Amino acid sequence: MNTELLSIYLNDHLAGVIAGTELARRVSRTHPELRVFADDVDSDRKELLDFMREAGVESRPHKAAIGWLSEKAGRLKYNGRVLGRSPLSDVLELEALRVGIESKSAMWRTLRQLKSFDEDRLERLSRRAEGQAELVEQHRLRLAPQALTAPAQSGVDVERTFTVASSPEGVVEYLRDFARTEQWDPGTVSCTRLGEGPVEVGARWRNVSTFLGRRTELVYELTRDDPDGLRFVGRNDTATATDDISITPGATPGTARIAYHAHLEFNGLAKLGAPVAKLALEKLGADTEKSLIRVLGSVR
Repeated sequence: MNTELLSIYLNDHLAGVIAGTELARRVSRTHPELRVFADDVDSDRKELLDFMREAGVESRPHKAAIGWLSEKAGRLKYNGRVLGRSPLSDVLELEALRVGIESKSAMWRTLRQLKSFDEDRLERLSRRAEGQAELVEQHRLRLAPQALTAPAQSGVDVERTFTVASSPEGVVEYLRDFARTEQWDPGTVSCTRLGEGPVEVGARWRNVSTFLGRRTELVYELTRDDPDGLRFVGRNDTATATDDISITPGATPGTARIAYHAHLEFNGLAKLGAPVAKLALEKLGADTEKSLIRVLGSVR
């Protein structure tokens, strides 16, 4: 066996696997249901490093750096939105993951042909790659029609994903009452319920908050309410704010993983302030994450 050529081959694939791991983690922050998939992709990276050690092949740091940088550079590609995440981003990222999985699968098959590594282990990894490809394809086909028919938007987006020391059911129950934003949203001055009755889809609140140094009033409506998440949509004459909150079980019992996505869409001349609003919304998102962890419990 030509060790030098094997080293080049495996290090090239290592760069690809590292890029795939970073991309899988990024996708799982937007789609928490793919968190286990992202863990599997990271496990494949560790498996490859084991094979390299077994073959006496050293990993080359510059190749690893190229893989990491490749994923970061991919985020700069224009996907139809300048200031926020485009619906098309999901589709393109999943397609990139699918290509990476196919390349990784080909590598496992190549190593089997060398007859120098554990064939049972490589067979298991090949089957896992097939399952990964099928899972990614299912999500890609589900999201593609939505992405390619999404209406044009010119707003800004902020996303945060974090874990709290509360059960998913407890998190949904707490966040369902939007009046509690007074407790966890740093920008909220006051939030009062409009109307009476149970808090359910259609319930509304008047929210007064400060943003960019000005006091703003929006009427929010609960438009999604299920065990996996909530959606609140707030409107006034100049903007529409959408808060999507996905809630899934955390890695340990009694914890919950929250994926928070805020979208702010401007109307008329207010669109000119979008670049400044993006910076302010990023800071507000970071402060909101800290507040929610404080209120719902920090995972030690």
